Amino acid sequence: MWKQHSGIMLALDVENRAQAFRLLDLIGEDCDAIKFNYPLVLREGLSIVTEVKNRCKKPILCDFKVADVPVTNDRIIRICGEAGADGVMVHGFIGMDALQSAVQVAGNTALFLVTQMTNPGGLDFTAQFTDEFAAMARTFGLAGVQAPGNRPEVVRHVRKIIGPDMMIVCCGIGAQGGKFGAAIEAGATFEIIGRAIYDAKDPVAKVAEIKAATRPFIKS
Repeated sequence: MWKQHSGIMLALDVENRAQAFRLLDLIGEDCDAIKFNYPLVLREGLSIVTEVKNRCKKPILCDFKVADVPVTNDRIIRICGEAGADGVMVHGFIGMDALQSAVQVAGNTALFLVTQMTNPGGLDFTAQFTDEFAAMARTFGLAGVQAPGNRPEVVRHVRKIIGPDMMIVCCGIGAQGGKFGAAIEAGATFEIIGRAIYDAKDPVAKVAEIKAATRPFIKS
């Protein structure tokens, strides 16, 4: 279990390395973990994961939503772990065999399973299998799941399925309509927040606002 202080997992989805480190210098200490997606890594290379890990000493989640056949998934997970990632996000629809294989190669790299996408289209397909994905994550002993923070009722439902010990990370906070603190109140461990912070006129003030909203629901 990654330590929860502010409940903020920073989505480092900025344009380039300079912007990334400028933002981390401002608010990095206030974040519990840092999440990478493809755009920044594709622009700067996977070495930026290593740089951020070495500099910030915080858990790093590679939110690559891995979704391929086992041999490809396994390679991605290994490479992320070698770069310093503490966790990797995978899709549930890859199936039992692919997930089992991922667990076997992950080692100390935590795996998180997507239960439901946060965009409106997530209600078209992934939402139909939210219960199955959450149960599968529990069965395979994954570190955690992703649930839509802009649908706190889903977060609460997923928490009931997976129990108290697994982590829940929630996208959809801020720019996609989720209210700061609502996902943690519903049972999430971390709220993944990006645009609401790095697009703010004053990121420091925005993080202070977020911390004020999450603080009543932080258990540690």
